[in-house]
Amino acid sequence: MTAGQPGYDAMAQTYADLFPEAFHSPVERAAVDAFAEHVRGTGLGQTIVDVGCGTGHVAAYLTDAGFTVSAVDPSAGMLDQARLSHPDLTFAQDDASLRSVDLDAAAGVLARFSLIHLTPDEVRVCLHDWASRLRPGSMLLVAGQSTDDPGVEEFDHAVARAWRWHPDTIAGALADAGFDELWRTASRPAAGFHRFPEFHVCASRR
Repeated sequence: MTAGQPGYDAMAQTYADLFPEAFHSPVERAAVDAFAEHVRGTGLGQTIVDVGCGTGHVAAYLTDAGFTVSAVDPSAGMLDQARLSHPDLTFAQDDASLRSVDLDAAAGVLARFSLIHLTPDEVRVCLHDWASRLRPGSMLLVAGQSTDDPGVEEFDHAVARAWRWHPDTIAGALADAGFDELWRTASRPAAGFHRFPEFHVCASRR
């Protein structure tokens, strides 16, 4: 599950320049804040896994909020940018399989705009694997580009193959894998920044 790595290696500096902040909208920040509050309430500790951490801004935001963050990304170039921007944090090269991560020690997993580069079948396999390794009550927040019609469709991402999901469809995949949805957001960012609507779905490992 390493889709997108070569393209992100080549574009890492450009991404760091174009996206210097953790969040692009108040909705994104509010979703991460709400997820963080759920993690605090699990009683399972303060460790969050940031899957596809990119340049590390959200990992740094959560660290500042008091969490221990295991931040991973498949792109060596993106991790170089993350370490430059946040030299006090630890980043590891890994993909969505999270082979290097002890999910049994995690209270939450954050996957913001990272699962979009897996095929729909790979996403479903990934979610089942995470559920098998997480403790009951662990939290998961998944975000990505959305569709208006039910299902999944591929779109022309600038860096690598990518898919966008209707919120009902990703929620169904989460339920099938062993997660109970708690809430979701669906938003349309300001014109000229993102082309598509976006979703956040927060769920708990049952």
